[in-house]
Amino acid sequence: MNDSIPSSPAPGFVGARMRLDGQVALITGGRGDLAEAMAAGLLDAGCRVALASRHEGECGAAAARLAARHGGEAIGLRCDVAQEDEVEAAVAAVVARWGRLDILVNNAGASWWGLPEDIPLAGWRKVVDANLTGTFLACRHAARQMIAQGSGAIVNIASVGAFLSYQPEEGQVVPYTTTKAAIVHLTADLAAQWARHGIRVNAVAPGSLEGGMTRTVPESQQQKLREGILLRRYGRVEEIVPALLLLASPAGSFITGQTFIVDGGQSIA
Repeated sequence: MNDSIPSSPAPGFVGARMRLDGQVALITGGRGDLAEAMAAGLLDAGCRVALASRHEGECGAAAARLAARHGGEAIGLRCDVAQEDEVEAAVAAVVARWGRLDILVNNAGASWWGLPEDIPLAGWRKVVDANLTGTFLACRHAARQMIAQGSGAIVNIASVGAFLSYQPEEGQVVPYTTTKAAIVHLTADLAAQWARHGIRVNAVAPGSLEGGMTRTVPESQQQKLREGILLRRYGRVEEIVPALLLLASPAGSFITGQTFIVDGGQSIA
């Protein structure tokens, strides 16, 4: 039996574990406030970043702004995550440019507001294709590269909605919450499948944020939504970044299969 007490970490240990120098990240759903905030955090940590979405021009413009402000390398790519050929092409483009892919952030998503008895099949499929199938496709193609490397970190962006069910007057987003709940389970399943390859798979479940999907909620519901958060306010996109960096960096090297809820207490209010 070894009763020795482990030595304490060396000075600078915490900061060093959060660094991502030389690593490469791909963010799907790369258009918008949350994507830009996450890209900024990754760039600050020393990562090279590709922002990918159906809006390649906007991703490219955001990448240029971020690189100028934070330093490092950032690019924009075209990628509709519901189209497997585009997902495969985006991963290939990142690897062709930088030689590797270390971090995948699955941020692409869609929503559909309406009573479940009235939701058209096309609306249901739109959300499932973007949120669930798109997440799976991006994970699969990224994992093929990560398996070859022997390492990687995948962070899926779920939602506090994965843990909530709403009455009609509170919310009519059944396709959204259902797919986000599926992402939570997919995250754990993929973590179990790929741990032997040195790939960690985790998720962040943001609460209601200023902008983003919150804009799809009718204004009549906004005040009630805020009152259902313990901190009585929406989150800010930059408040999601520390959780992302923990899960993507060596600081989270012993974390896999988990979903981190960052919601101001919304899920327990």
